[in-house]
Amino acid sequence: MADAPSLPEHIDVLVVGAGPTGLTVANLLARSGLRTLIVDRNPAPLDLPRAVVIDDEGCRTIAAAGLGEGLREIIRPAAGARYLDDAGRIVGEVGPGGTEFGWPKRNYFHQPELEALLRRGLATAPAATLVDAAEVAEFRQDSKGVTAKVLADGSARTVRADLMIAADGARSPTRQALGIAFPGEAYPQDWIVLDLARDPDDEPVSKFHCDPARPWVSIPTPFGGRRYEFMLLPGETRDEMLKPETLARLLAPVRPLPPEDVIRAVVYRFEARVAAAWGEGRVWLAGDAAHLTPPFAGQGMNAGLRDAHNIAWKAALVVGGADPALLRHYETERHAPARAMVRLAVAMGEVVMPVGRQKSLLRDALMAGLDRFPEARDYVVGMRFKPPPCYEAGWFLGLEDPAQPPASLIGRMLPNPTVELRQGEARPLDDLLGDGFALIAQNDACGAWLNRADFAAWPFAPMPVSLPAEASAADLERFRPLRAHRDQLLLVRPDRYAMAAFAPAAASEIPAALARCLSP
Repeated sequence: MADAPSLPEHIDVLVVGAGPTGLTVANLLARSGLRTLIVDRNPAPLDLPRAVVIDDEGCRTIAAAGLGEGLREIIRPAAGARYLDDAGRIVGEVGPGGTEFGWPKRNYFHQPELEALLRRGLATAPAATLVDAAEVAEFRQDSKGVTAKVLADGSARTVRADLMIAADGARSPTRQALGIAFPGEAYPQDWIVLDLARDPDDEPVSKFHCDPARPWVSIPTPFGGRRYEFMLLPGETRDEMLKPETLARLLAPVRPLPPEDVIRAVVYRFEARVAAAWGEGRVWLAGDAAHLTPPFAGQGMNAGLRDAHNIAWKAALVVGGADPALLRHYETERHAPARAMVRLAVAMGEVVMPVGRQKSLLRDALMAGLDRFPEARDYVVGMRFKPPPCYEAGWFLGLEDPAQPPASLIGRMLPNPTVELRQGEARPLDDLLGDGFALIAQNDACGAWLNRADFAAWPFAPMPVSLPAEASAADLERFRPLRAHRDQLLLVRPDRYAMAAFAPAAASEIPAALARCLSP
């Protein structure tokens, strides 16, 4: 960690905010070799649990930053979720889900441990500088970069960067300085969030207690802890509800509450907001600065990690000379999915957290009616209407091309199957793709083209990857989506989304198409 006097004056990217989103984007940038400065206004990392669930896409992003092994040591895979009525009867249950992206669908974690892992990653990156107790007092941008005044250690320093990425929280000073509206709404109810140690319920299942008198949630955390969330009712005040005797009364049906088991007790007002714009020119927003979601779908931090993976490689291209307008694709791609996740969380809250007997009876009747239609019931209870990781617009070639296969992966996140190599070694596909762009061949004709390909005319040299013609039976399901392009070369972006697919005969057209996107 750097002290203020060693603050670099000229860098490639200035990252504002050292929460999970800012730390992740900084790790990805530094891994690309970009000189990265990350500043955070807090004097030290917050030793408090906030986010407690990381999904498979989030894990994949952390692994892309080179921290996958460390991540596996601090997460606990979830066994599913359960929805119970006011009598404790199960009205819905969801299993752990698949692992098509190489990680369990949902995992519990302790946020200070994740942030410590991300900070260790930066500490070993020569191109990264992390400074706590520092903040951007003001900034201005021009066509070539951003000039920021950074306050640290009681003094002001001027820093010049090619780009600035602000992951500076829900009240983002950067968003306010840009004059960007943050429309949406706060939930009318406040919620107590209570993090406890040594909980007697060690089942790795999230439990939604749909009690119309007072909805509450129980979420496991690693290493014997658990989070409880209780809705505040009209007339209840924060001060009253956070008293130890009140908390003990709320938990009395579940467990005793010795004071030493209380890690944190706070009251939150959940919000659902998406920024009207996500940046402009060379200054862009990420994480809570760009969107806020209620916690019911466990997607707040995970949406920020998706932002980080999406913008980091685009930023690297811009620093390397690509047109800064390329960053508009970041907002184009991420805005709609982030809004969809916010809507999902709001809808999920309405389904599983009804307040009042009438809404509760309506919900129970819906669930009972769906018993006759198991697939439909699983769709609702399992929240399978969660948007898949795909983009409807953005920087892709042939996204709307009707000549592409019906199950085309263009615009979609690739699966991450285990690949059996010819020498008998088995490795996840992500290990073969590398950190940048990759080009996948799956048959002899495409493999032959890949072996003799000259990428001198390309704006970047993709990692060549030849996959075996047959997948192992154990990993066939994860491998299957790739087979839609078995007769094509599949171009993969650094964020593991398929960018283009083309036959060897059409390969000569690709460099010019890519260059048109990148040229200033």
